[in-house]
Amino acid sequence: MSETVPQGTKEPIVKLLDQEWKILSELCTGISEEEWARTTDCPGWTVKDQISHIIGTELMLSGQEPPGQVESASGLDVATGVKVSFPYVKNPIGEVNELWVEARRQTPPEQVLDEFQRVTAARLATLRSLSEADFAKVGWTPAGQAPYREFMAIRVFDCWVHEQDIRRAINKPGNLTGEIANHARERIKSALPYVVGKKARSPEGSLVTFHITGSDEATFAIAVFEGRAAFTEHIPHAPASTSKIDTDQAYLEMNFETLACLGCGRWNPVVSLQEGKVSIAGNVELGTSVLENLNFMI
Repeated sequence: MSETVPQGTKEPIVKLLDQEWKILSELCTGISEEEWARTTDCPGWTVKDQISHIIGTELMLSGQEPPGQVESASGLDVATGVKVSFPYVKNPIGEVNELWVEARRQTPPEQVLDEFQRVTAARLATLRSLSEADFAKVGWTPAGQAPYREFMAIRVFDCWVHEQDIRRAINKPGNLTGEIANHARERIKSALPYVVGKKARSPEGSLVTFHITGSDEATFAIAVFEGRAAFTEHIPHAPASTSKIDTDQAYLEMNFETLACLGCGRWNPVVSLQEGKVSIAGNVELGTSVLENLNFMI
């Protein structure tokens, strides 16, 4: 008799989550106590805190309530228990995230990694048991109401972002190409019209081009037309130098890691420009405005 395969096992996003969690587990296995304690580009968090955060989110998705109580700079309290304050926490989601992290701050890193492996294994078992209807069910996500598969797509991206935080902290670069990196790239790219139109408030008729350098080189442009920013098939050539001022065009060049770090609020845009990680040609004022508003993460 053949085994009945749960319908959910065919959901592609589950495969990506499995791959990403294995990568994180392998990355953190065997690192030193000093590496676990290193600060990362994610404000307030060490390498260990990054793993604690992922554990907490997956426990929350399994139905567990966050432990403790936290008070933000604005004085908002959530849950119950010991009150702590974190000036780098900016919103209610961040406050809840911090509860899971704080609960593990005194836990040895090897135990945190062991918990991560157990929790993600349990989550994978749950996800593989879900049906097509379960993945299609609309509900809350950090980006608004959307199908559950979209929430899991956000989880892949979020875990990859934290993986990259860890890699930079312990000087083990990697996973910037391939299936998971491509998933992350597409999610970042999809946010850029929002950056150009809503955040940077680029004027009508603007054309902002992004040239991503490296092994997966790509160029795409966003035009503002009738008050809406959207991708356009018209890809202009880069101006010869930043001295050329076009009233409606800006051209930004950077590699994928820089785009990810700026889009996720990890690097300072002004410093990145000064260090040569980003170059701007054409309308420098427009390009600088877009650069300074690249962070779209909540």
